[in-house]
Amino acid sequence: MEFFIQKTPTFDLAATLDSGQVFRYKLTGGGATLIAGRHRAGFTACEDGWKVECDDAPFFKKYLDFDTNYDIIQLKTQDKGFVSSAIAFGRGIHILRQDAAETIFSFLVSQNNHIPRIKGIIERICDALGEDMGGYRAFPTIEALAGAGTEFFASVGAGYRAEYLSRTAERLAEEDLDEWRALPTEELRAKLTSLHGVGRKVADCVLLFGFGRTDVFPVDTWIRKAFSEEYGAMPADKLAVRLVERYGDLSGYVQQWLYYYKREQKNSAKL
Repeated sequence: MEFFIQKTPTFDLAATLDSGQVFRYKLTGGGATLIAGRHRAGFTACEDGWKVECDDAPFFKKYLDFDTNYDIIQLKTQDKGFVSSAIAFGRGIHILRQDAAETIFSFLVSQNNHIPRIKGIIERICDALGEDMGGYRAFPTIEALAGAGTEFFASVGAGYRAEYLSRTAERLAEEDLDEWRALPTEELRAKLTSLHGVGRKVADCVLLFGFGRTDVFPVDTWIRKAFSEEYGAMPADKLAVRLVERYGDLSGYVQQWLYYYKREQKNSAKL
């Protein structure tokens, strides 16, 4: 199955995939390969966009969030100073519409970790527990993860996160994430933070990337540094609340553009 993505100022494939939302991808000369759940897509760069070869075109169009008008969002989120610069720099980034369970486990792995190592741990989990889809492995089911045990997760390099992964999988095997999806954001955050190893920041990442809740503002080191002059050394949880009050239902978009902007500024400074 094939479809075409037209190149526009509001969609940048590489920036979207490489912005810390997702980990089962590989950038390849202007294109990419991407595995999401049980599905895989290959993106080939063309002069005016990307040709996409995949097993399910409607799935990937929804996954890449092409139903959202990013031009309107960017007009509504214009701000003073560095936030405007961040929006201009990261305006091609879309919020990916990911599976909730995959996002929970991926962001448990991501804690105090760097992207190459996160990607390696997740791939080893998928290689061992995921269904063989013919040339790649699906992300494992909750049941497969729940049956793996702490020792397995330690063996793939998860470190102290192994217990988080094991206990969370066992808990989720007894839950219905579709019921969670119907909850208001605050109640859903409480459900997520009741999982072993999930704090406010991971919960907000899962809310944004796994449940599509854009009324959250995940706060990490990059975000705290960005707002330190305006808000001082405010605790992360309080800063998250203040920023949601400021940006409302568009908070998640601003956060992602700002995170990417500050991270890339840091990377450029190293060159």
